Amino acid sequence: MTMVLSSSILVVDDEQELATLFKEAIGRMGFDVYSFTSPLLALEYFKDNQEKFSLVITDLRMPELSGLELANRIRDVDKSINIFLITAFDTADIEENESYQSAKIDRILQKPIKLSLLKESIEETISN
Repeated sequence: MTMVLSSSILVVDDEQELATLFKEAIGRMGFDVYSFTSPLLALEYFKDNQEKFSLVITDLRMPELSGLELANRIRDVDKSINIFLITAFDTADIEENESYQSAKIDRILQKPIKLSLLKESIEETISN
């Protein structure tokens, strides 16, 4: 009997257009995608369905919770989940941040993101 790996991806971006764009683009790559514009709703959904996810992709700057706060709360639920952080801002100061280090972010992606890079990053991360 082979174990089926979870292949769903949780996308969180407070901008509806971007949440929809990521959902559609990643969906075309063959993954089940659940997108949220509210980090709090995304966190609640993740807590109730963590076994279905292999990756969380979150924007850095959002109301309610920042992407780093969300990542840390997700880490409290699942230590091994892969997490990508998306930002349009400079990443140099982020990596020094204590909450960045505790969140154990797997990859930072700069906006605007090339969909080919996003696909490659997802495939590399999920296949490992």
